[in-house]
This record gives sequence, structure tokens and C-alpha cells, in this order.
Amino acid sequence: MNKISPNKKILRTEDKRLLEGKGQYVDDIKLDNQLVGYMLRSPYANAKLKNIDVSEASKLKGIVDIITSKDYLEADLGPLPHNVTATPTFDPSKIYPAIHYPLARDIVRYVGDGIAFIVAETRTIAQDAADLIQIEFDILEPVVGLSKSTLDNSPLVRDDCPNNIAYEFHQGDKAAVDKIFSGSEHVVKHTIGINRLTASPMETRGVIANFNPQSGVTTVYLPTQGAFGAKNILAKIFEQTPESFRVIAGDVGGSFGMKGAIYAETPLAVYASQKWARPVKWISDRSEAFISDCHARDKAVTAELALDEDLNFLALRVHAIANTGAYYSTMSIFPIIMSTSGLAGAYKTPEIYYRATAVFTNSNPLAPYRGSGRPDAGYIIERIIDIAARELKEDPIKLRNQNLIPKEMMPFKPAIGPNYDSGDFIGNQLMALEKAEYSSIESRRVEAKSRGKLLGFGLGNNVESAAPPGQEWAKISILEDGSIVLFAGSTDQGQGHATMYSQIICDRLKVSPNNIRIIEGDTGTLETGSGTGGSKVSGLGGSAVFEGARLLLEKAKEEAAKELECSANDIEYQEGVFSIVGTDKFLSLGEVSKATGSEGLTILGTHKTNAPTFPSGCHTCELEIDPNTGSVEIIRYIAVTDVGNTINPIQVEGQVRGGIVQALGQVLHENISYDHKSGQLLSGSFLDYAIPKSSDICFIETYQNPTKTEVNPLGVKGAGEIGTGCAVATFVNAIVDALSSLGVSHIDTPATAQTIWRAINQKNENR
Repeated sequence: MNKISPNKKILRTEDKRLLEGKGQYVDDIKLDNQLVGYMLRSPYANAKLKNIDVSEASKLKGIVDIITSKDYLEADLGPLPHNVTATPTFDPSKIYPAIHYPLARDIVRYVGDGIAFIVAETRTIAQDAADLIQIEFDILEPVVGLSKSTLDNSPLVRDDCPNNIAYEFHQGDKAAVDKIFSGSEHVVKHTIGINRLTASPMETRGVIANFNPQSGVTTVYLPTQGAFGAKNILAKIFEQTPESFRVIAGDVGGSFGMKGAIYAETPLAVYASQKWARPVKWISDRSEAFISDCHARDKAVTAELALDEDLNFLALRVHAIANTGAYYSTMSIFPIIMSTSGLAGAYKTPEIYYRATAVFTNSNPLAPYRGSGRPDAGYIIERIIDIAARELKEDPIKLRNQNLIPKEMMPFKPAIGPNYDSGDFIGNQLMALEKAEYSSIESRRVEAKSRGKLLGFGLGNNVESAAPPGQEWAKISILEDGSIVLFAGSTDQGQGHATMYSQIICDRLKVSPNNIRIIEGDTGTLETGSGTGGSKVSGLGGSAVFEGARLLLEKAKEEAAKELECSANDIEYQEGVFSIVGTDKFLSLGEVSKATGSEGLTILGTHKTNAPTFPSGCHTCELEIDPNTGSVEIIRYIAVTDVGNTINPIQVEGQVRGGIVQALGQVLHENISYDHKSGQLLSGSFLDYAIPKSSDICFIETYQNPTKTEVNPLGVKGAGEIGTGCAVATFVNAIVDALSSLGVSHIDTPATAQTIWRAINQKNENR
């Protein structure tokens, strides 16, 4: 199989443009005659809407429209979509059909729920109008948090949804697992809390809808992970053909899964633009983002590990209660079901049973967030192993090592999830321990103690199912001047797709990257595209470009042979030039393209895969805790990863490090918190929601231990999420290790300095 040459260290080609402020984000776009949209949101977590009076607000000069749910429904427009549907492991009768319209009809279900969409000449006028809208509420008791949501006597988010259970999902042989547990020598059980997060990308959400009455096409500028998916969803909501919409993502300033959903503001802006035949723009500010963006994680997980007398893993049993929020989002199911593809981890556990109960609460809907449930799975298995090791008085490294899947067993069928095609999990761990100088950890622990510090060492393995089965498309065009334009079905949110795609084209066509232009996330340039998510772009999108470049060379060679009046077998290609072997007759790529006629030289490449890839890794963390303050200092961090072939090591390192830092935020700082009495958001700004700073982390050392995959022609596995998947458990294991001498066996995230200090003092008081 022909492979692209790996390990080309090239600085990102898009950085110069972006750093010079030449990017075009949705808020940079200003269209003629543009209106502004503003959402009036609920100040209550749970309340009936008894009356909405917009009469005074409508009189305000500069107000064009005030859209309520009544207007939306009278226009016969559809609800927001979701993907919670019946599957072989779903009982359709037990899936609650939570219909979610863009604006609340008779009840609001979380603080931030949309009530009215105001369309005005300016944002200031819209805000003034919002203050004039009179709303009569009947305030109800909210359900906030997992501990309250499933109690028999708890309030109901929906009157006809018993115990607020949205649906249940399960995978694995329950009977077989239960039988193993009943006869096991050792059973270790622990409940682990996973905190609620928000993505907080640099660019907030926004949308511009621009309806053209002449063509009947609505152009939607939308920072989204899937432009083609958004186009199809809008077509369904409005009962129009997909060709009636063009979605342009442009530059997207971060997403991490959150911008994969279709939010209420998008169809409302489209509706207003089609109604008034003017562009309508809505942009979220940061405060609005906290109460309107989808949130992530938020689970309470009970994990049980069964072991035999020799401490071999026999079975894993997991029950997760997941807070899905007040409604289903477009992709709310993924963070729940995708944990199944990570629970086996790097270990040869014979049987696994996973059950997830999704519950409604009066909080923001759930969406994927960097790893989409797979970091949760990695955290669960790696924490229960550490807990088991301490309970059974076994070295956690030794316990892992004897249960890791050896390289020789590949391909390997885990108890649940798809088959692993490749991986060297023992090699990952050995390399990580060697680089971390683990053999001398105890001497460093003694030295730290002499300074009054508690030293902790943590390790975490992870295997993630990435690049799920699917298909991607890429169109490559050669212009008459020899320059190349690539139209890709993916969307970039900062990953550096343009650099990666350019490298593949340069490798195949032997041209300069300066002559390549990349266009992504524009449904007007391709028939279809699968978008971005699940660490799939290099495997699917990159392979589509790879295949497209191959086909283009074949076609160009045939066209060159026609023009040069020779056999194609006599044509050789070097550095953008076709020539007849042994002669001085030649044509450039541009000349060949010109010779093909008005359409030029254009090829559509595609790649389809029926199996995922399996990036893996092993991380170690060495940290110190000040017992007087509970503060944590990361001393050293080692990340060993297997992402297959590496197209650009610089980008891989950046992806891994970024994922680690986001995991650090989850572990040490970040927490979406609500007042349990009122349902009000307590962490509604960066004053209360603390994202990690550069001073929170040391230099992250990255190393590669690649193994071969044949899933795609590039031999890549995906690097976007494996950093987070390994790191959450690694950080927590290190923190608990530092506190273990005091008798602390577990600490839930976020392990803030205050939380750690309280745990230390509680143990000291009990001595």
C-alpha cells in the first residue's frame, strides 16, 4: 500500500493569515441592510409561561419583529433535531420523545431557555425592547443535579416522564458479567463523579442568515463542525430542499464538540431573514454563552472490577447516570453511548457490561466535548484500577502490566466495542515509565517531603475508537496558472487542516505549498461532506485528498499524452511538469489544465472506511501538593502516544498538549455549578468558571510509539482527542497518590485547592 511519507515538520500554513488578523469569523461578516437578532431568555430554571405581552416592545423605533413560539408554530416550522433514536440496544418505548422547539411554548426548562427572538436594526434597540416585554411566570421547583433527578419524590422536568429518565442504554452480556462477579475472589467497587463542563472556545457562537428572494437560496454563515449536516437539518426544519440552503462555516474559533449541534438561534435567524428578505445576524456574548451553549460530561458512575486470586481482570461492570439536561441536543447521545468504545481500555478484560441512564434536569442540554464520552471511559477504568491496587495492596503499575493486551494478540476483540486492529500498549507504558524516570520516584518523594510537600505520581493508559466508519469527499482543481484549489468536506476549528491537506497534496503532486489554496466548510463547493469530529479528518479527509491527488495525476497524465501526441506510458511527471521521456517536450500542470477545456482539470476524491482507528497512549504525571493550602504544582508530564503515521509531528504535539491542558482544566478548576434551590447558574463568567492558565502546567514532553494501521492509505489513527483521554485519569491518580499517605483513597473532580485542603484537614482531624 502506497503511504505518504511521515514526519514532516512544517509550521502551520494558516497561522500567518490568522495571526495577522486576516481570518474571517462570523462576527467579521457585515452584510448590507443587515438586521440584528437578540434572544430573550428565561431567568428561571422551571416555570410555566402564563402570558407574553410584546405590545409595548413592538412599538419601539427600530424594532422589525418579535418572534415568539406562537409565530414559529404558525409558520409550521419543525423542531430542533436530535439523534436519540431506537437501536438494537434501545427499547423504543423507553425513549422519551422530548420535542424541543427553538422557543419555549408553555414552559421554560432551564435558565437561558429562549422565550422570544427580537429582530431589530441594532443590538441596543433589541436589548431595550427585551426590557419592555412583559412575561407572567408561574415559578416551579427545579430539578438540578444528578442526586435529585431520579428520586421517586423529586419534581418532574416533564409531567409524563417518570423519575425524569430520558432513556437507558446498555451493552455487554449482563448475565455473564453478573455470574463472574458472584464467584470472583476480589470485587472492587467505587462511585466516581464526573463534573459538568462547558467548552468555552475563543469564538462564541453566532449565525448570519441571508435569504435571496430572486434565487430562493438562504446563505447561512455558521461556525459549525458540520456544514453539510447543518444544511440538511435546516432543509428538514423548513421543509425545503437542501439546495435551498448554502452553509458557509468559514474560520471557526474553536468548538471541541459544542458547535456540532444546531441551536435555536440558527433556524430563528433563517426564519426572520426569509420573512423580511434581509440578512439577520445573531452573536452570543460570553455571559450568554454560559447559559445557552450545550454543556458536557456530568455523570455519576458506579464501577466494579472483578479479579481472580492472581489479580487478573475478570469482568468490569459500570452504571453511569448521565445528566442530559432539559432537552436532547443534536448530538446528545454521543457522550453517553461512545463510552462503550473506551471502557475496555488497554486491558484484556474478558467480560464488560455497561449501562447508562440518561436523565432530564433543569439545566443546559448536553453535547460532545473533546473525546465525547471516551475520556470518561478512560477515566473510569484507570481510576478503578488504581483503587483496586490500593485496596488489594498491589503496585498499580504491576497490576496494569499483567492485564495489558500484548502486542502479539493484535488484532484483539475487546469485550465490548469494535476490534482493535493494532497497538502496543505495553510498549507505551514501558516508554512512559522510562521517560518519567519512575525507578527513582521514591527518592524524589522523600526529597519533596523534606520541603513539606506531598509528591504524587500518576499513570493512565487509554485506547480510543476514533475516525468512526464513514465517508469523506475532496475536490481538487488545477487552475491555468498551475495553482491548486482543494475543496474539502471537513471544517477547521483550529486543528490546522490546511497544513495537513497541503502536505498530502505536495507529497503526491510535488508542488510548492505556496500554490495551494484550501476551502473547507462551504456547501456551495461540494455535493456533500461529513464534517469534523471524532479525530477523523486526517484518516477520512486526508485519505480523500490522497486518493483525489492520485486520480488527478492519472487524468492529467492522459491529457498530457494527448497534447504531446504520445503514449501515456512515455510520460513522466516531476515537480509539476509532464514530459516525454528522453525529449525536451513538456507541459506544466497549468498547461494541461488549460488544454482540458472550460472545466479545467478537476477530480473528486473520496474515501470510505468500515472500521475505526485506535489511537492509544500512556501518560505519567509527577506533581506536588502543598498540604497547607491544597495547591497543586505539576512538576513533570510525559505523554507517549500511538497515532499511527504522523503527517506533521508539530501538529500532533500541539493536539496532544492541547488535549492534556483541557483535561487539566477539568481536573483542577472547571465546574458548571448551579444553585440547587433556584437552578440559577453560579459559574456564569470566567470569574467563576476557571479555565487553565499557562502557569498551571509544566512543559509537556511528548513521545511517539507508532504501530501500523491499514484502515486508511495514510496509516494515520487521529490525534485530536487521545491527549484528553489519557490525561484525566493521570492527573487524578497523581493527586490521590500524593494524598494516599494521609488515607485519601479518591477525590472527585474538580480537585480544587480548596477541595484538596478540606480532604487533608478532614483526614488530619480523624487521626
